Amino acid sequence: MFLDEATIDILGGHGGRGCVSWRREKYIPKGGPNGGNGGKGGDVYLIADENTDTLSHFASKKRFEAQKGHFGMGQNRNGKQGEDLWLPVPPGTSVRDTATGELIADLREHGEQVLVARGGRGGYGNAHFKSSVRQRPDFAELGEPGQQRILRLDLKLVADVGIIGYPSVGKSTLISVISAARPKIAEYPFTTIVPNLGVVHVDDRQFTVCDVPGLIEGASEGKGLGDRFLRHIERCGLLVHLLDLSHALQADGTLDPTPLLEEYRGIRRELQTFSPTLAEKRELIVLNKIDLTMQDLAPIRDAFHSAGLELHASISAATHNGTDALLRTLLPLVLAERARRQQEESARQAELPVLTPGTDDTRMGSFRIVRNDDGSLTVQGKRLEQLVQMTDESSEGALQRFRDIVERTGLKRALQRAGMQKDTPVYIGAIRIDAYM
Repeated sequence: MFLDEATIDILGGHGGRGCVSWRREKYIPKGGPNGGNGGKGGDVYLIADENTDTLSHFASKKRFEAQKGHFGMGQNRNGKQGEDLWLPVPPGTSVRDTATGELIADLREHGEQVLVARGGRGGYGNAHFKSSVRQRPDFAELGEPGQQRILRLDLKLVADVGIIGYPSVGKSTLISVISAARPKIAEYPFTTIVPNLGVVHVDDRQFTVCDVPGLIEGASEGKGLGDRFLRHIERCGLLVHLLDLSHALQADGTLDPTPLLEEYRGIRRELQTFSPTLAEKRELIVLNKIDLTMQDLAPIRDAFHSAGLELHASISAATHNGTDALLRTLLPLVLAERARRQQEESARQAELPVLTPGTDDTRMGSFRIVRNDDGSLTVQGKRLEQLVQMTDESSEGALQRFRDIVERTGLKRALQRAGMQKDTPVYIGAIRIDAYM
């Protein structure tokens, strides 16, 4: 099944909780703390894999979670880190966060990867909190929850050449002749209902070709299948616009180029309406099914020339006539387009902004307080939010540590200046904490 859109729920692995443990050795009646730390949760990555050509892997399963970190253990043994989760997607997949609309990554080349959800930090065991003033810490941290995100995946096939044209002009036949692709071929419109991707070999070089379902008038507005698959030729380096000679054959055997010109202009209008960038791509006009007539094709070439257009090749995909010459014509154009795109990509990478540290860092004392409409106060700060998530509310020792940090960082004074009263609800992130202060 071909699937080019998917929405998935991903979750980084939860960190393992730390251990509360004490040394138990013969002749040592008061052993100190030796609880180990929990392991970090696994991260979730997306990786472009050229052996994957559809998002159908995400059709039935929508939720993916990396492995959790293992708990810490006694004798200062740390828990094992959770394994990372790698999800393969086809090259050409864009990844967007549905909550913010942010484009996270555009995975175009095989092997490109992106971290999409971080695993939670493992909690410290009680051995970590031993100090000169706290010699018997009786608490440990909980594991931090993994990052959760809902992502939208959109696939746009990446190909050097895109074959476009009306239904039944021979696009599928052509790609089956010039590559190892085996699309469905039949004598009725819209035989092709999903894009086909094939690899073409020419003089020890190779390039990829994409054949999309046939276009008709109004495709950009939702008619036919083109509105769904037009986007798959947006990333093609250049286009082969295939025309069917049979549409120019009259009942008396003569050739009338008018229908071909009308079809060509109709599809050009659809490309322009759908995407001006798509309409500006370099294009080769190719006449197919020349085996249907023995007449001279000069009238068709002249008509296109008079309209300011060039008929670049005349072929018969069914009999392979002219297909080798077409591929040799395409090869240098493909290589030139590849070089141009590589230069653009290099320039784009060079223009990436340099990120500088801001106020929203990971220091415990970095926070801001927001007054909500209902009178409650919300504290926002990455490190503080992590702290409250990892504090074990059932442990008095852990709560006392939390109070010490609130006092030491100046958070309590800041809340009082913000108008906190005895009964004012106070949240750090989404967790209410005023009862513990």
